[in-house]
Amino acid sequence: MIKKIIFLITFVTLSSCQGPEKMSEQEVLTAFNNFFEVLDNDLDSFNSVVTNDFLIFENSRRYTKEEFVEFVKTFDIISSKRSFENIEVDTDINSAHISLTQFGEFIVNTANGKVKLEFEWLESTYLVKNQEGIKFKFYFSEAVKTSTTNL
Repeated sequence: MIKKIIFLITFVTLSSCQGPEKMSEQEVLTAFNNFFEVLDNDLDSFNSVVTNDFLIFENSRRYTKEEFVEFVKTFDIISSKRSFENIEVDTDINSAHISLTQFGEFIVNTANGKVKLEFEWLESTYLVKNQEGIKFKFYFSEAVKTSTTNL
């Protein structure tokens, strides 16, 4: 009887000592997709997807989140299409890293009329999990191909 009690106590103790689980790849990809949904459609909500100290290095320039939002607002974007390839996700308990290739096509109004901008970027991003959910802390994006077509 004593052996059974000791076994039960040991089992319960070991079962309850398991640490927190790693973030799932799915929840990281959901946060990733939400980032671009906000970026393309609700820029006023950008703070909801990034940390207070968010930084982005976009095409060899460093931006704070405020500077980046102002930069994006300088474009009169009519439409945007994005696709992603070679997505690699690495997670731990409170953070995640994603590396990928992104392709973007944007129709924008300019002083000279409508223009189609096409990009291929190599990207890397770091996300953290806190009491507010998963947020972006850092984003690196470097264009490796660009083209502009007057419409």
